[in-house]
Amino acid sequence: MTRKVIAPALLLMIALSWLPTVQAQAHEATCTPGISYWKLLDAVSVGYGDGRLNISKLYAVCLPTPAKPSSSHYSYDPDGGGKLTTVIKSADGKPLGTYVWYAESIGGLWELASYKVVGGQQSLKPLSPGNYSLEFAVADKLFYRFAFSVVEGKSDDPYQPAGPRYFIEGPWNEYGNIFYQRNDPQSTLRFTTWLQQKVGHEGKTSVPYDIKLINVKSGKVIGQDVSTLNLQPRWLQADFFFQDADADQNSHLNAAALLREDGKYTVRLTIDGKLYGEYPFVVKSGRIQFQGKQIRENTDARDYIVDYLSGGRYSSWWIANTTLR
Repeated sequence: MTRKVIAPALLLMIALSWLPTVQAQAHEATCTPGISYWKLLDAVSVGYGDGRLNISKLYAVCLPTPAKPSSSHYSYDPDGGGKLTTVIKSADGKPLGTYVWYAESIGGLWELASYKVVGGQQSLKPLSPGNYSLEFAVADKLFYRFAFSVVEGKSDDPYQPAGPRYFIEGPWNEYGNIFYQRNDPQSTLRFTTWLQQKVGHEGKTSVPYDIKLINVKSGKVIGQDVSTLNLQPRWLQADFFFQDADADQNSHLNAAALLREDGKYTVRLTIDGKLYGEYPFVVKSGRIQFQGKQIRENTDARDYIVDYLSGGRYSSWWIANTTLR
């Protein structure tokens, strides 16, 4: 039995150090500006008690070097230099706040380190339940957008002030991710998703989980893991490693065991006895196939999932959770 580790995503390690084991595919051939999807899921949140949007450090790829020089080491600088902004908009397109970034190029990535808010922090109001988007622009030209929603719950903690509690939803519950390291099919297969518990009080809840990797045609369980994890009222990254069904109990499944047979597969995750997610994908010619917004030619560049690992040489696979359809 594998003990589950669930923790907030580690930004720079994800953006620079995680090297999934599949050979890079053609989707990185063209360098198009975008924001690291891994980092967006780590950096964007809403206040549990106040509904205010929180954005921490982000990473971008392929940004143009600003024509206007900056007096600081930040090429993009609110006080002089290039203009790099994020505007939060409501579902009807109404701007609700503008963040102007300090950003510099580091090792091929642009680090969006901090920002100023137009009108000051006091101009940013709490978000009510509804749909929103973050729109990223260089010199007022939109190059990327990130959609999410805010939902509301009620406090049930008698020792805390009464009032609503706020939760963010979107890609965190819409996707899982598959990767394996250094382009090596002998590396351990890893499945990642994000989990939260929508409750009206702070705390940790230990719950059992069961995750299976299944060959759809035969129904055979290729790998499985059964253990417990802790849930909190905020998104935490959960990384799962499968036990090889055809090997010893303590042997982790490697990617080769999946890639040796083409066909349809699914990852099925059950939390506390209830189905949380079904994540279907296809293996063809010994490779996991991209789907949805990872297929560049079928996706608006402003919505494309930027999965930038090891300078774009490798990839991981973002798998849609079909239980939400």
